[in-house]
Amino acid sequence: MVHAFESVFEKLNVSKVEDLFFKIHPDYVQSVSEVRMEYVQCPACQQHTKQAWVYCFDGDRLQEDVWSICHECQKQFYTLQVGAKLIQKRQDIVDGDWYYINSDDKAGFKNFEELNSELTAAKGKATDYINDLLEGKIRNLRISGTPGTGKTHLAKAIARTLKHKGRKVAFIESRKLFDNIKNTFGNRVAQERFEKQFADFDLVVLDDVGVETNKAADELSWSSREWVKLIDLRRGKSTVYTTNFDKESLKAVIGARSVSRIGENSETIELFTPDHDYRDRLLY
Repeated sequence: MVHAFESVFEKLNVSKVEDLFFKIHPDYVQSVSEVRMEYVQCPACQQHTKQAWVYCFDGDRLQEDVWSICHECQKQFYTLQVGAKLIQKRQDIVDGDWYYINSDDKAGFKNFEELNSELTAAKGKATDYINDLLEGKIRNLRISGTPGTGKTHLAKAIARTLKHKGRKVAFIESRKLFDNIKNTFGNRVAQERFEKQFADFDLVVLDDVGVETNKAADELSWSSREWVKLIDLRRGKSTVYTTNFDKESLKAVIGARSVSRIGENSETIELFTPDHDYRDRLLY
């Protein structure tokens, strides 16, 4: 115990525990006696490992803690703090790569306007889907429909709700997803990191599936193969796909095999309307 305080004693020009105590509390010199340092019970680990001053004051034996918890518990506490900060920093980096919903984007269920019975049913299916995932079920969801019918709004509402519930969520447009894949070409480490992150999310929302594909035969063939790989990476996890294509048209864009796999253990919301864009009235 004395060894632990040797450097402190030297800096304060004191030679004994009592001298150090009275250096800190000069007003106690006349009223306190029998000063010593003891190990008392640490409230964190319940062991007698916390240092405290013990002394007599007017005949009473009193104790004054040097630290609130023992040294080992302090180290664990600071280690946890540092660990939590590192985890949050890592999550912020991942969100920057995968979660493309701006903080000022308020798309949610509360401001999704049910302009007709079709939209009301779509909202109901989306909320049922969230409840299934919160219960631990693994489900896919394809939201197909005419541009402007609220597909992305619903998808964002699903993503934001589950992220708020503590789930690991990605939201990314398929065009951006494929740009990211191309950026890993020739870099095996980057490819492995991409695949691991993509597979680890509790929920991935892929917006505008089909717009990433060029009509050139070689590009179409490559993207179709990539879709198969991506869908396989999500096996055992939940994924939401939004697209302007109906099921049959989507086969021509990403391949029949991919569409078939998307349909496994899947729900469908279809919002095809005759030449009408609800974005003029939906609140985004």
